[in-house]
Amino acid sequence: MRDQHRRLRFSRREFLRGAGTTLVALVVPSVWARPGRAASTDPVVVSIFLRGAADGLSLVVPHGDPDYAALRPTIKLSPGTTLDIGGFYALHPSLAPLQPLYQNGSLAILHAVGSPDPTRSHFAAQDTIETAALGAHGITTGWLNRYLATQSVTGSFAGVSIGSSKALALAGSAETISLVSLDTFQPGAFLSAERVVAWQAIFDAWPDQRLSQASDEMLAAAAVVSSVSRETSVTYPDTDFARSLRDVAALIKSPVGVRALTVDLNGFDHHTNANAQMPLVAGTLADALAAFQQDLGTHASRTLTLVMTEFGRTAAENGGGGADHGHGSVMFALGGGVHGGRVLTKNGQWPGLAPENLFEGRDLAVTTDFRDVFAEILRRHLGVADPSLILPGFAADPVREPGLWT
Repeated sequence: MRDQHRRLRFSRREFLRGAGTTLVALVVPSVWARPGRAASTDPVVVSIFLRGAADGLSLVVPHGDPDYAALRPTIKLSPGTTLDIGGFYALHPSLAPLQPLYQNGSLAILHAVGSPDPTRSHFAAQDTIETAALGAHGITTGWLNRYLATQSVTGSFAGVSIGSSKALALAGSAETISLVSLDTFQPGAFLSAERVVAWQAIFDAWPDQRLSQASDEMLAAAAVVSSVSRETSVTYPDTDFARSLRDVAALIKSPVGVRALTVDLNGFDHHTNANAQMPLVAGTLADALAAFQQDLGTHASRTLTLVMTEFGRTAAENGGGGADHGHGSVMFALGGGVHGGRVLTKNGQWPGLAPENLFEGRDLAVTTDFRDVFAEILRRHLGVADPSLILPGFAADPVREPGLWT
């Protein structure tokens, strides 16, 4: 419930942009509809959040750990069914579209990664990661918004959330925008220009001129969206997540100036029937990511896609054929010039699943702090000289970075 309340806190600008998107772009000057800029060469980060606590031990299976199979007698994935990536680790079979990206060095995997916070609350853990503020419950700004603000990256489309509401990672003082899709951010065919003029006249006459300003901004933003080409030769899967990534690719390839984008994929809370549920959501993730990376084309080298989750699942299965809330999990880093084809762990060491190595006696330990991952992305990919300015209460140190580009 807390998460729902947080995500329903819309600003006036967001409300108008969301509620009025079918009224837009009909009366905005053509200069807005056809920006004259070339496509950007600036670095872009795409944050994909796997909501529900994805089981890293199923997505990237540590076959080389002798305790893995014993902890999961019924939900373990056998070597013959998984996709080997070096002997010790293997990918879930539904991640097959990602295997070529791993093999060609475009994809790096971080394992035993997550938050040092021991919480097992979905909402608290998601907030911690999206704000990058460990234990700082009063902080309501997101790490990506702070990146935009501190680096003076401006423009309504510098930060974009694709989905029903703005991701917490993009909340803050820097101007950003949220939209369900590029297609819904368009004027409806049933609306006449006269009706849009009437809409604008109502707000222009309103005593509070902030409404008129917000309406103007909404119309201008939607005119920019109308200029974004959706044309692509890549065939995307027929899923909402894939359609969102298709929109993300279109925005990155266009000259609207996007620098940070967020997309969610739900459905990873597998307390029961994990082996029946994981193939669908893992396949949804992999199929869309593969199409997205292909669609980016030459923009793939400047686009870093980071896939994360709030925490992992217990090392041992439960009685329902699933696993409960745990601790360490995985991240995927795709594109952006990363040195891929590797599974990165702290100092190259797997923490182990033996009883004495488990966090609180039950979970894969977190040995790579997610903030060290963020710090490296901020420093190496986004060009931030001091990531500590963006990560509250955290002293960033290159020595602790996982080495995505080394």
